[in-house]
Amino acid sequence: MSATAARLFAWLQDAAFYREMHLDAANLLPAGEGRSWLDVGCGPGVLTRLAAERGYAARGIDRDPEMIEAAVRLAAERVSPAKFAVADIEAAIEGEARYDVVSASSLLVVVPDPAAALRRLVSLAKPDGLVLVIEASRELTRARAFAAALSRGFAHRAYMLQVWATFRAGRTLPRSTFDQPGLAASRRPVLGGLADAWTVARAP
Repeated sequence: MSATAARLFAWLQDAAFYREMHLDAANLLPAGEGRSWLDVGCGPGVLTRLAAERGYAARGIDRDPEMIEAAVRLAAERVSPAKFAVADIEAAIEGEARYDVVSASSLLVVVPDPAAALRRLVSLAKPDGLVLVIEASRELTRARAFAAALSRGFAHRAYMLQVWATFRAGRTLPRSTFDQPGLAASRRPVLGGLADAWTVARAP
């Protein structure tokens, strides 16, 4: 991606609804207390920073250097202890580190094989770890996004909900992505149902 795309994503992450969506999802997990969290495809790092705020040793990776540059800058501006590095999921899998939480936001829907990508995320988690996946839901239509933005008075960049809905409408993950042998998945609506937060663990 270009530097322009990185700036656009950084600008989107400052929208109140976008932070709220990721905060709602992060709050589904227990407080960190120093446990490890890897955010895959972190972009400018909003979820990674929220994980750090909740007490996790949070690290974000993205294969786009421009995104990581933006993430590092924003973390410094906001005095966040979150760490960032240029890397992709394959490089992470080849490493020895495994994490208490592995997350991916707005990532699986853009990869060729979401189910396989989810299995890769699970492989990065410790045996008793969790994977957190955040994606737009089927409820994210332009009409519902407009109503939500209107209810917020279009403040704090709420109008970006319309942009997001235009880009994402109709692009959602099927339930079969999560209904895989050996996995136990649970879905919770966030952002008033406009997005889904999935927690995934290895089945007992």
